[in-house]
Amino acid sequence: MPRANSQQSATPDQVTRPNLKFFILTGLFQGVSLWLATTYWPDDSQNGKALMLAAVSSVIVFALTLQLTTGKRLKRGFSVAAVGLSCLFALLALWYVFQIPDSAHNNSWTRVLTASSILGSLLLFSIALPFIQSWPNRKNGHFRYADLYRHSWDNFFILLVAGLLTGAYWLLIVLWVMLFKMVGITLFQYLFFNTLFALLTLPVVFSLGIRIGLTHDRIITTLRQIVLSLCGWLMPLLAVITFLFGASLPFTGLQSIWDTGYSTPILLCLLGANILLLNGIYQDGRRKIPYPRPLLYLVEGALLLMPVFALIGIYSTFLRIEQYGLTPKRIYLALLLLVACCYSFSYAYAVIRRSSLWMSVIRPANTAIALLICLCIVLIHSPLLNPVALSARHQVSRLLSGRVQPDDFDFGALKFQFGIPGEQAIEKMGRLPATHQLHKEIISQLTAVNHADSYYAWKQERMKRKNPKLAKFSLLSPLNISLDGLENELDQVQCRHTPCLVYPIDLNNDNREELIVIDTSRYYHQMLLFGQDNKGNWRKHGVLGDELPPEEQKKLVQQLKNIPAHPASPLYQSLEVGGVVYHFSADKLTKEKNRFPSGTYQRKQQDPSRKSGTQSNKLLKP
Repeated sequence: MPRANSQQSATPDQVTRPNLKFFILTGLFQGVSLWLATTYWPDDSQNGKALMLAAVSSVIVFALTLQLTTGKRLKRGFSVAAVGLSCLFALLALWYVFQIPDSAHNNSWTRVLTASSILGSLLLFSIALPFIQSWPNRKNGHFRYADLYRHSWDNFFILLVAGLLTGAYWLLIVLWVMLFKMVGITLFQYLFFNTLFALLTLPVVFSLGIRIGLTHDRIITTLRQIVLSLCGWLMPLLAVITFLFGASLPFTGLQSIWDTGYSTPILLCLLGANILLLNGIYQDGRRKIPYPRPLLYLVEGALLLMPVFALIGIYSTFLRIEQYGLTPKRIYLALLLLVACCYSFSYAYAVIRRSSLWMSVIRPANTAIALLICLCIVLIHSPLLNPVALSARHQVSRLLSGRVQPDDFDFGALKFQFGIPGEQAIEKMGRLPATHQLHKEIISQLTAVNHADSYYAWKQERMKRKNPKLAKFSLLSPLNISLDGLENELDQVQCRHTPCLVYPIDLNNDNREELIVIDTSRYYHQMLLFGQDNKGNWRKHGVLGDELPPEEQKKLVQQLKNIPAHPASPLYQSLEVGGVVYHFSADKLTKEKNRFPSGTYQRKQQDPSRKSGTQSNKLLKP
């Protein structure tokens, strides 16, 4: 009998074990690029920032693609695909930097753009990578759905293993440092807790985690099967929820959905859950259906309702756009609804079109929709489909065409939320010819928005101009000073409809009364403390005590009317060290009775103005 080959007795993991040196070198390559970027980041040059971020992004994507596609030997086709994908991410990084407004005020589009770019990049990479991994095993020029399905789930668990290894590694480094710091040895703290060590070692450890995941493919397969079996258990519950919600709509109507203001995101969550769990059941299409026929009909009924919910979401978004115009968030919602509609109608068609294999239509549909998602991500993070540019043009056209009046137009959104295109739209409207019918009104609004330094400040000023009601005050004790100018320190609606209660008292012994203001129109509210500066202008100094529910608020007001309050000196004086004053702040709420000769007690609380370095005042209560 011939002797068995030694390779035949080796386990599959041993046969496909990737090269260790390759993963160490690629991880070190990523770490060095990150360290160079953080060390030599060009703060003063936008072009330099764009080129640096593009270079770092391309390096990380290139190395990560090679790590997830290599076996014992690096294939040339995978290298070419890695270069192409890294170039695409470099272009997206360039566009990201050039979209960041370089202005003195804070523009919230920067945060939205950053979140969108990060999430979009992760999704784009996770979708594009399985196509690269499945390229060698194509059949007749077509991708095999089983390969796409397997690589998509395996990549998730491989990266999860890499993330767990990286986290565990850093926790051990922290333990190492803290143990020796506990005995007075701080060498390791300076050695490990620095940017160079973290950026050089963490990518290497993450790369080794990828290698571990690739090596133990049977464990990854087991994890995938466990998670997908959970989908099989959860899908019937989700089908019941979907079916009951759809059955309730004819009786409740759609008006309650419009009134929420967030109906589309919730409907998208419902559709997304159905898509995810259904694919967890379907898997690669070769698995037997895990449900009896009645339960299968329930799942199919839920899938038939998906187009209805997608159309409701489209109509809801259309109403918002028709009423308030385009915004970047509504453009994002529109793209998500486009993808949801593709999934919904494809899955409903798969239910209607019976075939020998259950839901066989979703295999080509999932592949095509995945490519559509990649296309949408690239377009929306490129000049071709710039959300803020489209939104700014649409909003300005609504204003200039008379569909919305200047008093109702959101000039603040253009300046503080629409990035560079919004700022350019503001400048362009400032150059409107004097013959334009809306010239006077628009210039007046532009003057107001250009004086504001934030969206909130502009909105506050706008509310005051649109709601010119004078503030109303009700005195709880005789007042010897004027309240002129106090309303300028209040919120735009505070004390306008319901009078605020005012109690004058000298709390800092400067022979000048401060004001305690209580807004009784709110359910919970603190006592606000106002004082005058050297020019006689009212300024808000802080708050007294905690938020008061209505019962305690009424009790306090009654006491202030009947019993005079007195200033109370602090229990501990402040401490001055080297010209810096440290103010006392109590850790707990306490009541000290009979501390003062009048038989009153003092309520102490944590100083709400502690961060500003001012000392809190205490109000005496009988």
